Amino acid sequence: MIIIKKIILFFCLFFLFNTLEIDSNSDKTLFYDKKNIYEEGYHKIYFINTNSIELESIINKLNIRVLSYIIDGEKYYARDMNELIDNYVSSKNINEKIYYLNNGIIIDGINVVCQNSELIKLE
Repeated sequence: MIIIKKIILFFCLFFLFNTLEIDSNSDKTLFYDKKNIYEEGYHKIYFINTNSIELESIINKLNIRVLSYIIDGEKYYARDMNELIDNYVSSKNINEKIYYLNNGIIIDGINVVCQNSELIKLE
């Protein structure tokens, strides 16, 4: 009898809280204060399949200072995108170097310092 009550409770909670809608990437949500958009802070921004060439064109339009880049789970520190590509391809073979120099690198995320207003524009 106790097992049946637990099963009924489980199903009630399942439908009550709609566990099918749980976002497994919720820890990768960008949080900032919309009330104080001129506050400057440090932010870690993750991307999905973002190319370094596309990212560079976006960052050049905004007032964002990039501290580091996250590629394949590793941090790379570079002043600009050209230095990042040089650092990333330094341990690659010649074919990979040519490919990345022509097509860019897939960037997983960046660590930035900027105002909240710039994050709103980036979104």
